[in-house]
Amino acid sequence: MTAAPSVTRDRGAKRPLSPGWWIAAGLVLVPALIPPISLMIGVLRDGSDVVLPPSRLLQLFANTLLLMLAVTATALAIGTATAWLTMRTNIPFRRAWMILAAIPLVIPSYVAALAIIGATGPGGLISDLTGLTLATPYGFVGTWMALGVFLAPMAHLIIAPGLSLIDPATEEAAIGLGSSRIRSFFTITVPQLRPALVSAGLMVGLYTISDFGAVSLLRYDTFTRAIFTLYQGQIDRTPAQTLSAILMVLALAILIAERRTRGRAKYHGSRIRRRRVRVQLSRRATGAALSFLSLFALVSLALPLSVLIFWMVRGLGAGRDLPGIWAETTRTLSVSVSAAAIAAIAAIPLAMVTARQRSARASLIESSVWGTYALPHITVGVAMVGFALAWARPLYQTVALLIATYVAMFLAQAMSSTQDSIRRLNPNLEDASRGLGKGQMATLIRVTIPMISPGLLAGAALVFIGVVKELPATLLLRPNGFETLAVRIWSATGEGFLTRASFAGLILVAVSIVPIFIVTTRDLGN
Repeated sequence: MTAAPSVTRDRGAKRPLSPGWWIAAGLVLVPALIPPISLMIGVLRDGSDVVLPPSRLLQLFANTLLLMLAVTATALAIGTATAWLTMRTNIPFRRAWMILAAIPLVIPSYVAALAIIGATGPGGLISDLTGLTLATPYGFVGTWMALGVFLAPMAHLIIAPGLSLIDPATEEAAIGLGSSRIRSFFTITVPQLRPALVSAGLMVGLYTISDFGAVSLLRYDTFTRAIFTLYQGQIDRTPAQTLSAILMVLALAILIAERRTRGRAKYHGSRIRRRRVRVQLSRRATGAALSFLSLFALVSLALPLSVLIFWMVRGLGAGRDLPGIWAETTRTLSVSVSAAAIAAIAAIPLAMVTARQRSARASLIESSVWGTYALPHITVGVAMVGFALAWARPLYQTVALLIATYVAMFLAQAMSSTQDSIRRLNPNLEDASRGLGKGQMATLIRVTIPMISPGLLAGAALVFIGVVKELPATLLLRPNGFETLAVRIWSATGEGFLTRASFAGLILVAVSIVPIFIVTTRDLGN
């Protein structure tokens, strides 16, 4: 027999961790602390003048908050639906749909915005193919579409492992007692899935308020667009620093709200779970599911790729040559793999102390990581430049500083995925290992890491994708002549060389598919 997963309440202190975990967490936290500390020092040193009137600040705040709520709700709804359909049902070609649900994460926000612009309006792809001209959805609608759809795979990658770890016994027992499939999902599955849902929502929400590419190209005023405008061509950086500090405070407020809604339940099972029997969909339900997944794949993947191919073919037809981008591809892969590996390793002690301990120190560590993640990347880049010039001049314009900045910016992604796996890991397994004479390091390597490997790999994949797509900080911190695929896309688009930009965009998508494919087929598809 198989017992139901134990969902117990934490009425006392968490079991203590050795000082080594706290020391390790403090050391790996250092790079993430540099940007916000540098930012606050700059604000205190230079003052907090804001050139914008209060009504404008209120408008930026309302626009940013509205976009975050809309994008988060949309991404969670789509991500939960795709995760459930691909993980729990007998839908045809399940693994193929699983990959297609995750791949759109490789599309940068600025490429998604460019795809919407290139597909609509007079002379757009839709107009050329059908003769029907659709108005370009500038403003909130277009930005919401770009971010909501293209961030749904981020939610999918976090929610899918959570679904795979939920014991089916409770759901099947509820259905056996007469509950409908929909009711059992919302009353049994969703409460057990709450850690993954909260982590996914937090990640999507903070990514939204820190995004720059989509809001700029689609002309929707948020804090990040205002910050870039104040940075661009201005000698006095004080107003931009002040707005960045306000945005960081907003991110911390969101984090505090998330911690209040997280609850104190543990979601690990006390015994080995039995193999799940997938839900057998009716013919009508299968048709609806396939239609939904097809529409999502069409909008999130086929549309941007079609626009890129359309631009490239049109340029080749006009006699333009494709540029060689081997060097840019090699540089992109080297910094992305390095940052992903370092972030995954650094996430282990951070996730351990924040998932296993409920204390002021743990809360401060987690808030610091998420606060840095929420900062606009251009602000992080400026802060790291100021740090290097003031305290570490030999690191200025080096690949090492660039990778350290990537780790600081995307460490929250690796930590979040690892936290969810650690929360579901029964601590009794580690206690049993130590009781058999294994030391802490041996237990970590032989028990803990293998058990949390789905979260580690998912976090590393998210960091890899984030680094591949990252643009503003790269522009500020890269060594002279160090161009990545993202830099090539942005510069070529700005210069009007759409053939070069589309070719680089297709290569960027191609190299980003590899980690998504590995995670979805090897770990999330079990």
